Amino acid sequence: MDHAASPHRVKLLGELQVFSAAGEAMTLPVDHVMQRLLVVMALRAGKPRRTDELIAAVWPGNNSINRDAKSLETPVSRLRGKLGMPIPPRRGNSFYRLDLARHQVDALEFVDVVRGDRLDLREIQRLLRMWRGDPRVIFGELPVAEWDGLSRAIGRFSEHLRRLSAADRRELGTSLETISDVLPEIADAALPPAISTLRRQRRLLIVEDEINVAKMLASILYDYHTTIAVSLEEAMQVLTEQLAEFDGALIDLHLTERRMDSAGLEVLSYIRDRRPDLPRLLITASPPSGSLEQLRRTYGIMDALIKGADGYSAAGVRDVVGFMFNESEEASRRRAKSKFESHAVQIQRDLMQRTIAARRGIRSERTSYTELDRCMARLVAFERDSEEMRQNLSAATITDLDRLISEFVARWPIGSESAGAA
Repeated sequence: MDHAASPHRVKLLGELQVFSAAGEAMTLPVDHVMQRLLVVMALRAGKPRRTDELIAAVWPGNNSINRDAKSLETPVSRLRGKLGMPIPPRRGNSFYRLDLARHQVDALEFVDVVRGDRLDLREIQRLLRMWRGDPRVIFGELPVAEWDGLSRAIGRFSEHLRRLSAADRRELGTSLETISDVLPEIADAALPPAISTLRRQRRLLIVEDEINVAKMLASILYDYHTTIAVSLEEAMQVLTEQLAEFDGALIDLHLTERRMDSAGLEVLSYIRDRRPDLPRLLITASPPSGSLEQLRRTYGIMDALIKGADGYSAAGVRDVVGFMFNESEEASRRRAKSKFESHAVQIQRDLMQRTIAARRGIRSERTSYTELDRCMARLVAFERDSEEMRQNLSAATITDLDRLISEFVARWPIGSESAGAA
């Protein structure tokens, strides 16, 4: 029997959005089960979806065990009540249906349009503007099969882009670069070969003891070349052999079955002492005691990625990792400070060890008070210079950051008896 389509519009090509009949964006409840259900139903809008299919998609893997059609009643009720989604009552049937026309779901509209043999430039521009993010990444927990139709359409769109003339590409301008950020698999079609090759060069190390979380992060960061290590031992082996090859690192705090360990800090210390210029993030569900600023000073991290109750946000992960590499003033300054702190903490540790050794030497009559005074004076001078350097890095122009760090390193070389002498 025919069914009337609702005036709603659902946007899947980016963060999930729902618009009312009046075109107003509706507030989505923070209910990830409900949101996943809406996505899988919208991908087959107007068609019945069997309850067992929906359960397998909404609660993937072992989470679907012992769930039945009743498990869907609450999220379906919320879709109707909170968002007014047109989902007819099941009435004993083994399926639900979202009564939207295909053109009311941007992903399905995209699929239908790219089927054409030829697309004019205006239509291509409109399709490019549809994409705000990749839903296959944002909702990466959904079964891959749910995205088959969209993935085939992306491949078809890539063929349309390959046929663009040089003049067409100039007219489309940065839209082609934007779509290549969102959909790296079509970069070869959208961009000149030299540019598309450059965009795939960054290599990330992900150290995370939960393999499913590590794979999820790798799928979110699909346009980076990722290497995964799932233990402290494996991470140290990878770093020993390949440290120079990485462009960035994401290090989990807890890497053993003892959930309160801080083995990830050992990995960060290793990187800090050997590659202070390597951008790195601490990832954790339970941050260690102390402020983020203290972690930055001690381990040279650029930021911390905190896992919430519902896991990591795909958009949040991409934003914070992208920040490690972008050329904004804030990112450049953060990288410079990270490099400085990595060097400074080693000098501070060395000077403190020398001071402690001098104190012990006095007790054993192997060191004079003059030597202890000299060690303490150098430590005080270093701390004063470090604080001044932090202020300078915050106030200096971007072009002066590398010079300031080079001068500081020259004044305070690692392991040198003359450190700080000037």
